Amino acid sequence: MKVHDTNDPGYRRKSTINLAGFLARSSVNGPGIRSVVWVQGCPIHCEGCFNPQFLPFSLAQQVTPSVLADIICAEETIDGVTFSGGEPFAQADALGELGERLHERGYSIVTFTGFPSDLVITSSRATWQRLLAVTDLLIAGPYIPSLKCDTPLIGSSNQRIIPLTGIITVPAPHPTVSEHVAEFTIHNDGMLTATGFPDARFVKGLAHLCRGG
Repeated sequence: MKVHDTNDPGYRRKSTINLAGFLARSSVNGPGIRSVVWVQGCPIHCEGCFNPQFLPFSLAQQVTPSVLADIICAEETIDGVTFSGGEPFAQADALGELGERLHERGYSIVTFTGFPSDLVITSSRATWQRLLAVTDLLIAGPYIPSLKCDTPLIGSSNQRIIPLTGIITVPAPHPTVSEHVAEFTIHNDGMLTATGFPDARFVKGLAHLCRGG
């Protein structure tokens, strides 16, 4: 599927974010305590994707960068914001605007992408460069199950963790200790959000229990 700046099939205006999910506070989606923005739609479709429900370019929640920035900035004591998905670079222009607004208010930005880092960094697309310009830490590359690893913040060893500004520093992983952790958030409406790197079998079992199985 070819990615257009307007998010391919036209499910959103270029100036809005097609929001698949939002978590106000997380400790496993980048260094420190971060809000997490998941976007809807990804053209890469990695085998074993943890968020397969976010792959289709379908209509989710439409939100403008200014509104989402205000929601994020209402949170207290967070260190920054993480963009994930779905594929953030399929909505690079709107996320770039959101990142600019957040940078102005002192928040750092982590961006996950399934595209290889060289493709993203050397791209001539103005919208991609806009998102890169506000990204302090880029985590790039497709997930490949056969290269699964225990390095913090990545799922497979081909993926790269690239500080772009020096604002975020990532400690070197301990060679004998797995840093993969999972986080479960119970919302006021009873919905459960699982994020980080939980074991797939555990998540399926938990989902079964939540359905009353």
